[in-house]
Amino acid sequence: MPISPPARLLLVAALLLSAPAAWALELQAVEIRGLDDEEMRDNVSDALSLQRLNPNRRKSLSESRLSYLLRRAPREARAALEPFGYYDPEIRTEVQREGEQVTVQVTIAPGEPVRVRRRDLSLTGPAEADSALMRRLERFRPRAEQPFHHGTYEDSKAAMDRALAERGYFDAEQAVHRVTVSRAERAADIELAWTSGERYRLGNASFKGHQFRPGLLEKLVPWTPGQAYDQKELLALQKSLSELDYFSAIDITADPKAADAERRMPVKVALAPGKRSIYSAGVRYGTDTGLGLTFGLERRWVNNRGHKLRSLASLAQRRSDVTVQYRIPAFAWLDGWYTASASAREEEIDGINNQLFELVGSRSGRLGKWNLTAAMNFRRERFEDAETGFDYAYSTLVYPSLWAQWSEADDLLYPRRALGLTLELRGGNTALGSDIDFLQMRAEGRWIRGFGRRNRLLLRAEAGTTISGEFPDFPPSLRFYAGGDRSVRGYGYKEIGQYIEDPTGRRYVFGGKHLAVFSAEFERMFTREWGGAVFVDAGDAFDETFEAEVGVGVGLRWRSPVGPVRLDVAHGFGDAAQQSVRLHLNIGPDL
Repeated sequence: MPISPPARLLLVAALLLSAPAAWALELQAVEIRGLDDEEMRDNVSDALSLQRLNPNRRKSLSESRLSYLLRRAPREARAALEPFGYYDPEIRTEVQREGEQVTVQVTIAPGEPVRVRRRDLSLTGPAEADSALMRRLERFRPRAEQPFHHGTYEDSKAAMDRALAERGYFDAEQAVHRVTVSRAERAADIELAWTSGERYRLGNASFKGHQFRPGLLEKLVPWTPGQAYDQKELLALQKSLSELDYFSAIDITADPKAADAERRMPVKVALAPGKRSIYSAGVRYGTDTGLGLTFGLERRWVNNRGHKLRSLASLAQRRSDVTVQYRIPAFAWLDGWYTASASAREEEIDGINNQLFELVGSRSGRLGKWNLTAAMNFRRERFEDAETGFDYAYSTLVYPSLWAQWSEADDLLYPRRALGLTLELRGGNTALGSDIDFLQMRAEGRWIRGFGRRNRLLLRAEAGTTISGEFPDFPPSLRFYAGGDRSVRGYGYKEIGQYIEDPTGRRYVFGGKHLAVFSAEFERMFTREWGGAVFVDAGDAFDETFEAEVGVGVGLRWRSPVGPVRLDVAHGFGDAAQQSVRLHLNIGPDL
């Protein structure tokens, strides 16, 4: 019986659908060779249709489909290399077979890149007199004789546009933007010209949505109305408002469309109050302080004048303290606070009990990149006197103090480039009510550098000195000690210092007039969150002769969502080490 045409088509389709799976090839891998640059290699890989096949298509690839994709590969790879300045690469594809499994090798010789032959860059208008913008134009990349990298070119162009906007030239335009590429001569000519237009100015700032009396927040505005626009001024205001901890949302806008005839833009600040009262309680553990409990209450604002109240109690095995602090805004001159605080502390140092009550009145502020605090301190201290068989001794000190801190980091939690410096100065005199005359200084510096993708080197140094003819009467809380989580690891908390003997012959750490500590640490991250470290610490708290106590160790590093966590095991090699190996737990930022 003859078969009708429709039936014949159905039969052919059925035969094709029931063809053995052996007719299909399986693409195992696509290997790209000849490119040392990882970015170029990744770009080629992303561009290849062979690489973009889904898993099912890779397992059922026909000969004809494979042949088609191999013919496309050189064209796709060539297009992927052009953004890097390579317009004439040699590309060869090769197929390796093991039965039905195939591996495709794409070998690329990129050749010589197209290089920048001529650059014609100009900025006209009032911005010609703006040195910051002219420096930005001079930094434009790529330079003459450098490969014409499209990404570098576009990034430089965007950076220039962004710089014009940040400096207030909102009417700026690119009058000319032309790139001529000659493949035969392997040369690229760049022509770019901007016209800046007039620079806008900052107007008055208005605040809405806040809970405070008029005039309080206005003191934080860092510019004078009519001043030339600079986005840094708005960012400075944003930072000041954020650090107040009053608000859950801050939105600062300056709209050029709302500018007046003199191009002065009003600045609108929209705010939303945050949570007013914060209660806290928790269990804490530190290898320096032992196991403990913490309780806290904070009133972020007490009244419409922006006053703050904070109380904190921490009860631990080796150190307990209670602090009550009241702060009043001091936004004129320097962003900061007037602060009155009272605190009580009990601490055990090498078995000697120390009790302290302190009253402090201070004025804090920020000057450039420096955080400054000037204070007047009253300190009453009771401590056990090992020299007299643990009779209690008393000390009263009244003294002014100055604290200053400067830091610069590319990331606050996990910096790869950072530098920090802390300075302290305090001095007491019997004319002010102190029992003794003294002058004390302390400085601490930190330096962090990343190298490679996963490595960091962290250096820290600390030094201090005390000038007093009555140092034996100096209270323990102001003597210098070394040892512990943030000092010389491998030693206990405040375990390093000058020693004295009680009447029974037992030695106790008395502390020292001077302090010198140094630490070097190498850190390597094995994953994004986990890593390890090796370190060496050395230091001493001494009166006359410096004798370094050295500790070395290894550590585990966890970059947790809330900040770095460090777990260290260290060995102290000096005479002061009371244990051969110590465990140290440290939580907090590197600076």
